Amino acid sequence: MSGFKPVTHRYDDALSRVSWDAFERLMAEHYRRLGYAVEHVGTGGGFNRTDGGIDLLLRREQEVIVVQCKHWNCWQVPHNDVHQLIGVMHTAGAIGAIIITSGEFTPKAIESGFKFRHIRLIDGRAVRAMLGPVAEPEMPHATVDCMPDWAPVRPRRSARRRSHSPLVAAAAALITMAVTLTVLYQYYLNEIQRAQLEATRASMTQAATRLAQASRMPPTYPGFTAHKPTSTIQGHPAIVHDTPTSKTDIAEWERQNAASMRILEKTTPSLP
Repeated sequence: MSGFKPVTHRYDDALSRVSWDAFERLMAEHYRRLGYAVEHVGTGGGFNRTDGGIDLLLRREQEVIVVQCKHWNCWQVPHNDVHQLIGVMHTAGAIGAIIITSGEFTPKAIESGFKFRHIRLIDGRAVRAMLGPVAEPEMPHATVDCMPDWAPVRPRRSARRRSHSPLVAAAAALITMAVTLTVLYQYYLNEIQRAQLEATRASMTQAATRLAQASRMPPTYPGFTAHKPTSTIQGHPAIVHDTPTSKTDIAEWERQNAASMRILEKTTPSLP
C-alpha cells in the first residue's frame, strides 16, 4: 500500500485470522469484563455505515473513553490515525482514547502517543496478552490491510467491500437475469401481437375481396332466372323474336300464327 510501512513481524495465529468485526467484538467483550459499559458504535457492531473514527465507547461512572480498533497484520498503523483519534476524543467529550492494533505502530505513531498522555497505544503483542488464547475462526479471513499496492488507501472499507463482493455479484447476476427475461418476454408478446394483427388483416382482405366479387355476380339462388338484356332501337325497347330456322319450326310457327289470328277474329268486335 502506498504510504504505509510493512510490519517487522507478521503474526500467524487465530487472532490474525479472525475478521475485522470479530476483532472489534473481542475487544468489546474484554472491556465489559473489566467493568465498562461498552457501546459498540463502529460498523462492526450493527447497521452503522460509518464509525466516525470510533469503534467502541467505554463508560464507567464519570469516565468516558473512545476506542479505535485496527485489525492490521501486514502494515504498521501510522501517526495520522493517532492524531485523528485525539480529535475525535475531544469531539465525543471523552477523557481518554485507546487505539488498538493486531499488528504494529510506526515509530512516529508511538512518538505521538508519548506526547499525548490521554491516549494509549496497544500493539499486537499487548493485545494478545490482554485477550489470551483466541478460538480459531471457522472461516479464516484475510487481514484487511493485506492488499495489493493499487488498492485504495483506506484498507478497512476496501476489505469490507471485498468481503461482500460475492453477494453483490450474485445480486447483480439476478438483476441482470430478471431484466433479460423481462425483455425476452416482452419481445415474445410483441411477436404474438404482430402475428395476430397480420392474420386479422389478411382475413379482412380476403373477406373484402369476396364481398366485392359477390357484388358483381348475379344471384344464383334456386328459382331465379337471369333476364337477358333488352334490345333497344333508338333508345326504345324492341321486341326480338326468335326466327325459325328449320322447316319443322317454320310449319309450327305458321300454325301458331293461324291459331292466333283465329282467336283475334273471334274476340275482336266487328266494325260498323
